[in-house]
Amino acid sequence: MSDTKNIILQEVRSFFKTVSWKKILTFLFFVLLSSSFWMMQIYRQKFEATLDIPVKYVNVPDSIVFENELPDQINVRIKDDGAALFKYYFTRRNDSLDVDVREFVSGTKERVIQGRNFEQLIRAKLFVTSELISYSPTRVSYSYAVLHQKKLPVIYDGYISLAAGYLIDGELTISPDSVVAYGSKAALDTLHYAHTMGDTLKNVTSDIKMQIAMIPAKGIKFVPNSVELSISVDEFNNKEVEVPVTCVNLPENLNIKIFPSSVKVPFSVGLKRFNDISAEDFQIIIDYNDLKELKDASIPVRITESPEYIQTKAPIPSEVEFVLEQK
Repeated sequence: MSDTKNIILQEVRSFFKTVSWKKILTFLFFVLLSSSFWMMQIYRQKFEATLDIPVKYVNVPDSIVFENELPDQINVRIKDDGAALFKYYFTRRNDSLDVDVREFVSGTKERVIQGRNFEQLIRAKLFVTSELISYSPTRVSYSYAVLHQKKLPVIYDGYISLAAGYLIDGELTISPDSVVAYGSKAALDTLHYAHTMGDTLKNVTSDIKMQIAMIPAKGIKFVPNSVELSISVDEFNNKEVEVPVTCVNLPENLNIKIFPSSVKVPFSVGLKRFNDISAEDFQIIIDYNDLKELKDASIPVRITESPEYIQTKAPIPSEVEFVLEQK
């Protein structure tokens, strides 16, 4: 195997020794020189070419809708030398023709671009050396209709599934909390809320901030068409506080004794707020209007006040006994 390899290497070396590199380099030099002259000739020669100029519509009011589809590009046929055409294709490929729609809506211009005005807009995007042969479309109409509007509160239609051991710290926030809907009066009268897409978030373990699109409605345009959803998530731990039981609506001529006088309230709270919760953040009541007609001397207790960012469980005990006494 090694002998065969050596033989091949010797033959390759022999071949390169017999090659006249001087002649090859001379030949390559003249090829390069002729190519340069050919490129110079191409650059000076006139050619016809078709350009697609993108059209960008700026300052479009949210309260209007166009009655016809507007072109997104203008096809332009031009004539120029090779150097200019090279620049069009490689340096001005994404140069767009900007149309200020607000000028048409305000009435300072006609709602149609055609003829010399249209040609001037196109020429402004061409080199001075370029000859404009033709363009399509030859006119653009900006007929529009004015829409009615209605402000609608946003409702998040998605589902959030937290990972085990986590809870939502506070409330979901949507920004903005309302959007403006544009459409016909009949269509707007059927809408009372704007709903987001029903995205599903699973096994959430950290804070989330994301853009969510609005559910499209036929004949309706939402501004903005998406909102930002913010969710604060925290790992939770269990805690328990002892809260006194209070009786409300008790007549002035009566006293009440409650057994036990306080109950334990177990709850889950995020670690970030664990030390901020105390018994003063809760209220446990019984209502005299509920107990005055009871035959038994016990009544369920209710948690009427608690922080929004915790998950409470049933009080311990869930019922208390009472004794009413005349003053």
